[in-house]
Amino acid sequence: MKSSEEPITIQGNACFISDTHFAVPADSESRFREELLVQFLHQMSDKIQHLFLLGDIFDFWFEYQDVMPKGYFKLFNIFYDLRCKGVQIYYFTGNHDMWLQEFFPEQIGCQVYHDPRQFIINGKRCVIGHGDGIGGKQYRYRLIKSIFAFKPNQFVYSMLHPRIAFAVARFFSYKSRKSHKKEDLIFLDEEEPQVRYARQVLKTDSIDYFIFAHRHVPQRYVLSDKSIYFNCGDWLEHKTYLLITPDIEEPQLFNFNEDINNE
Repeated sequence: MKSSEEPITIQGNACFISDTHFAVPADSESRFREELLVQFLHQMSDKIQHLFLLGDIFDFWFEYQDVMPKGYFKLFNIFYDLRCKGVQIYYFTGNHDMWLQEFFPEQIGCQVYHDPRQFIINGKRCVIGHGDGIGGKQYRYRLIKSIFAFKPNQFVYSMLHPRIAFAVARFFSYKSRKSHKKEDLIFLDEEEPQVRYARQVLKTDSIDYFIFAHRHVPQRYVLSDKSIYFNCGDWLEHKTYLLITPDIEEPQLFNFNEDINNE
């Protein structure tokens, strides 16, 4: 987050989702999650003015000049329908979809961000982002991310045939998923890197809400009597989302599975 950037001021109902990881672990499960998300966004289409996609919407994303990943027609369609209804969409890239380029801003009309950004939502100052690589040294992670972000490396990867490129990506995504352990999904309180990042920001800025993703752990954590950290969870396991409206005191976490069961 660049301290010199002016916060973006918006009003109205804002919804936050993240870490849907479409295409993992299997096509059938990915399609099921996509159907649920499309159903959810249809229900929310007349209730929100802003949609925040906080990264890792796709487990892998790569844009060739003349080739697009297949299988996401319903998702693209609902995003486009939301934009046609006037819903603003803000896409914060994650570590899995960091190669997102022109398609979403040009074809759908999303605003794309690659780093945390300050927003003022209904008068509340928020820091929003995917949340990877912040709040600590994490030198190895940042090195790997910088290698992937290096434009010449992206160009070299684009020389691969799409079938090979996506097969390689799926292989490493699968290995990454298998390496995750249940203890990785435990919130670490003050040792949480995103919380450490929030503490650092609060030394110089007055922030009402920090809203992140990446950790797949839905969480509300009080930083002080004037500041709260939120993680909006994921759609691999929790199917959670965060909602900000002018008529509620603070952001609220919800579970879409519970929404369905209560209908």
